[in-house]
Amino acid sequence: MPPTPGNRRFVIEALLFLTYAAFGVSWLALSPLTTDLMGFFQVTKREFSFVNTAVTIAKVIAPIVTGAVAIRLGLKRTILVGSLFICAALVSPLLPSFPVFLASRFLFGVGGAVVVTLTGPMVMQWFPRDELPLVNALNGVAVNSGIAVAMFLTARVAGTSLGWRGTLLLFGSVNAALFVAWALLGRDREAPPKKAGEAPDAPVGYRDVWRIRETWLCTLAFTGGVAVYLGFSYWLPTYYETELHFAKVAAGQYSGTVNLVGIPSAVVFGLLTRRLGVRRPFVIVGGILSGTAAFGMFLSSSPAVIFASALVLGVSLFIPTGAVVTAMMEAPGVTPRHMSLMMGTMFSFCYMVCSFLPTYVMALIRDATGSFVPGFVVLTVFSWVIVGAGLMLRETGPGRQAARA
Repeated sequence: MPPTPGNRRFVIEALLFLTYAAFGVSWLALSPLTTDLMGFFQVTKREFSFVNTAVTIAKVIAPIVTGAVAIRLGLKRTILVGSLFICAALVSPLLPSFPVFLASRFLFGVGGAVVVTLTGPMVMQWFPRDELPLVNALNGVAVNSGIAVAMFLTARVAGTSLGWRGTLLLFGSVNAALFVAWALLGRDREAPPKKAGEAPDAPVGYRDVWRIRETWLCTLAFTGGVAVYLGFSYWLPTYYETELHFAKVAAGQYSGTVNLVGIPSAVVFGLLTRRLGVRRPFVIVGGILSGTAAFGMFLSSSPAVIFASALVLGVSLFIPTGAVVTAMMEAPGVTPRHMSLMMGTMFSFCYMVCSFLPTYVMALIRDATGSFVPGFVVLTVFSWVIVGAGLMLRETGPGRQAARA
């Protein structure tokens, strides 16, 4: 039975969440299979590292283009194109050449960037204002959910008769199934017809959204959180193993804890953001807690302190998840067309910074000082831009407006 207009929004949300979660599975499934893939393609670890670089470059370039394309093609059509590009994950295990495999991962990254960029405007198009914080929080952890699934399942599935190629084909088939689902069930929600004498919608361009303060403040808050999350995910296990001499399993579990507690935390604080009707305090409090807890992850060698810090960091990094995107949606005069360009700006800027700060700059500092600690300090201090951005944000939520009335 086809969905009615009243519940169609839940179908759209399920497609958005599952598409980006499945992208996360196929993205990080390569990590446990690195040795198998390096052996098959006969490449070095340095050469294989370009696989992740290709996805990162795609995430820098694609969002800024996506926002403009979506205004012309519509959200559903553009997301459908992005979902088709993600299906490169289904083809890549069959490719015999590493350069072609690399190209397929770039297209895969483009597809993921398209979908995540347009998730916000699609939600804004379909959901009433009071539901936005929770839905935004859910979508904010879609890729993390996929990554968790990949880390838990990939090695186990690859250990069966499917092997590494069959495992990647299985995960890629889920991406393909979601592409078909988008084609059959995806919709743009039509805007209500204009009243007689009402002016048509004015054209929207990047200059327009770059003049909106929420575009840049929310972008900075988002970038600060992603930078510390990625930097710690990349380097903390190596730091614990090489400098603190923890066992490999223990070294990995602390970073895993951040992900594990972060996913339910985003949902809980999405509900609180909705219930309390404010946005700004969640950004400020999340920034203060994460910028403080992050120091405990590397300034102490006590497993108890590190674990406690991981719990606080995992919760606090995801406190602002729903609030940041919702504040952008609620900025004065913002429509789904504005939101397409605002999200394009946010993701392109974020991944441009995160393509070198948590990886290249951290590696340079490590080589120059002989320790990861100075680089972790730089990364943690940078993450305090979350607090600065939160302090400068205007409160857009209905709770503050009601208090002023």
